[in-house]
Amino acid sequence: MKSFLKIKSVRNSLTLLLDDFCKKHGLDSPKSFKSTFNDHIPFGEWLNKIKEISEQYPKEGLGLEIGALVQANHIGIVAYIAQSCDTFADYIEILSKYERLWFNYIPKKIDFDEDFFSISWEKPAYVKAGLYIKETSIVEEMQVSIIYHHLQQLMDSAENAFHRLDLAIPEPENIEKYTQLFNCPVYFNTEQTKIVFSNTLLKAKLKCYDPTLFEILSDHANILLKKMPKQDSLVELVNLSVIQALEHNNVQIHFVARSLNLTPRMLQRDLRDRGSSFKLILANARKNLAKKHLKNEKLAITEIAFLLAYKDQTSFNRAFRGWTGFSPSEWRKQYLDKRM
Repeated sequence: MKSFLKIKSVRNSLTLLLDDFCKKHGLDSPKSFKSTFNDHIPFGEWLNKIKEISEQYPKEGLGLEIGALVQANHIGIVAYIAQSCDTFADYIEILSKYERLWFNYIPKKIDFDEDFFSISWEKPAYVKAGLYIKETSIVEEMQVSIIYHHLQQLMDSAENAFHRLDLAIPEPENIEKYTQLFNCPVYFNTEQTKIVFSNTLLKAKLKCYDPTLFEILSDHANILLKKMPKQDSLVELVNLSVIQALEHNNVQIHFVARSLNLTPRMLQRDLRDRGSSFKLILANARKNLAKKHLKNEKLAITEIAFLLAYKDQTSFNRAFRGWTGFSPSEWRKQYLDKRM
């Protein structure tokens, strides 16, 4: 999970979006230093910047407000390519192909059926392990808000573009803030974030079609794309599979490998080639989930040991002390004392 936060990234120019928001509300900006706009910052650093802002501006729907300020210079070349597209269908293709140039996160999946199509992406494994939950919820809001407001800049009557929105975030108190902004039904606590559109939008014309500019910018974007690290999601897939295996109380490597259509030997080799191992991923998942569960006072230590697929509480105690230097009970007491 930590490797995901280091490998994945966002374009540094997006920090200007955060800076613009902070200026508007009189906040201290977490803007990056000594880097060009084409540089990328690790996703973990991006989440920490979001955390800095949310601590100063603890309001519901923060990501919606940040995303509403998006301009082409925040996104970079991908926004300018999108502006030169002919139709909304072209925009969808550009979003899928070049998104990594500005938001290298969970790959987006595009599905079509008879009447509707959707853009969706899964929850990252680190969220399922209880890390950066609040910050990632803000990022989910921000992504959807950026897409919505960018479409408004590209199309006429884009305020009715969304047919339905699923947000993989906890349900807020003020749901109307979301439904009024996106002008469609919005559902929360979903397994993935999904934006649903009507197929009739695919032929909708964009405002600034420029085929010459489109070709020039696309050629340059292809060069930039080749310079980026290759997309490799195996470690993230193993993290997700390990968390699912813990839910089934079966953390044997054979079980996880089979879920990925690999043999245990192939899985170990592929992880070793990436500087990781099944043992390390399992330990990290257990450690993060243990801390998440220990924050819940209703769960007994014995229950947590079972949820983490340990054969007994003694094994869990030994492992947890090795990770933190404290027993589970001591760690929980420290956490609760800090809250008081």
